[in-house]
Amino acid sequence: MKSQQLKIARREERKRNRTVSPKVRKIIAAVCAVIIGIAAVFFSVDFFRAKRRSQPPLFCVPVIEYYNGSTDYYGLFYKVWKDHDPFENETRYYIGFWFIPKAFSL
Repeated sequence: MKSQQLKIARREERKRNRTVSPKVRKIIAAVCAVIIGIAAVFFSVDFFRAKRRSQPPLFCVPVIEYYNGSTDYYGLFYKVWKDHDPFENETRYYIGFWFIPKAFSL
């Protein structure tokens, strides 16, 4: 009886003291670094295409298309919106983070 209670107490003690090992922390840090690195590469490629060359982004998905020809593209942690002016027949691209409203452009 006492040995069973002792086993249960030891098991609960191990559960309370359980932490993430350094090896698991390194793996988690490496995965996060890879995701952030990929996001930075995607952002830089789409930034140069949209701002410098006035071309649509490569690594974004068109989400919203408006009646005047404007489009919102969403990428990995950022968005690009194409602003088409039908009267001047001009297209401009703006880039920013997901939560930045369209009225605020970078």
